Amino acid sequence: MQDCHMRRLITIFALLGALFIAQAPAGAIDSSLPQSSASFNDQVYKVDYHGDIVYSGGVFTRARNTDGTFARRTYLAAVNSATGALLPFAPVLNGSVHEVKTAGEYLYIAGRFTEVDGVARSRAARFRLDTGELDTAWNPKPSATVYSIEPVGSTVYLGGTFQSVGGFVQPALAAVSAVDGMPVTGFTPKVTEGSVRDLQYGHDRLYVAGAFSMIEGEKKYGKLGAVNPSTGVVDATFESKVYVLTREVEVAGDRVFAALDGRGGEIRAFTRSGETLWYQATDGGMQTVEVWGATVIGGGHFDKACVTNHAGPQGQCVDGVRAPRGKLLAVDMDGKLLDWNPAANGVVGAWDATAHPSGSNLTVGGSFTTFGGGAQEQKRLAIFD
Repeated sequence: MQDCHMRRLITIFALLGALFIAQAPAGAIDSSLPQSSASFNDQVYKVDYHGDIVYSGGVFTRARNTDGTFARRTYLAAVNSATGALLPFAPVLNGSVHEVKTAGEYLYIAGRFTEVDGVARSRAARFRLDTGELDTAWNPKPSATVYSIEPVGSTVYLGGTFQSVGGFVQPALAAVSAVDGMPVTGFTPKVTEGSVRDLQYGHDRLYVAGAFSMIEGEKKYGKLGAVNPSTGVVDATFESKVYVLTREVEVAGDRVFAALDGRGGEIRAFTRSGETLWYQATDGGMQTVEVWGATVIGGGHFDKACVTNHAGPQGQCVDGVRAPRGKLLAVDMDGKLLDWNPAANGVVGAWDATAHPSGSNLTVGGSFTTFGGGAQEQKRLAIFD
């Protein structure tokens, strides 16, 4: 009799468990708090993965390992995303890093530096991923700051504030050889009145985001547009009509997502033609957007987000309802705000969020120092499982 009663209880609990799983929201994230990992003494601007290694670039000069020890790291570092441990990779740079990007055999970096390990390297360089050594054969020589690098096959695209690359006059957006960094002179986009902040290849286009006003003299392509990756000619089939600073652009499937640092701040989702599908508004600028599985992650310097994706011209919630979201938030693929709220601090907040290629974890860089409303200290780099 007792055995029969026990079997009935087990069956009931199993059914309840299955019901709970079935009702769990799609795209839900397990934890709002990051794991313990290495941290930094100043801002992390960009992060990217190679396997379980997370490369970080920024304005930091020192790192703190998980065992409490400190180590010098000048603007560039590597962390094991599985254990959180600081890795030995420690090149010496003389200026800030605004981009890190892994592709093929290389780690590409860009920013304001002019030397790497005592070797002249103006604002763009790359390292071999297998040895960590500087590739001295690749030297594009942009004339000013590079904010974004996008390697695609035999070509590497650069975006920033420069006027020329390797002596070839090509402002703000240029292409160089992936072999030696020499300029690709057939790629001549006309991006004017401002800088390029982010580049993303997808849909056989090169998407271009930033603070510029026009492409080929047309304001309708300003801030977020697309160009032909071979010639640089504007792709007129993508027309987003975005007129505020766009920090990042992300391609996932047939959709394009952008982080808008204006109207308060927004994640905005587009079709391949540039039609707006939805937007998620916040009370401060959106600085990064990343697709993590079935979830879209946004990061910036906001503290609250609209519960519905109806926003006015200054980012105000038309429905009048805001939810606390400290510097990071998550929405589903339809733009619905999810419960995830790491409650990070900091004035600047989150600069970059990048998901592991397997989807196992997400790394965020920024200016934050705590999560959970101050409950957990984790400075400027955070890894969420």
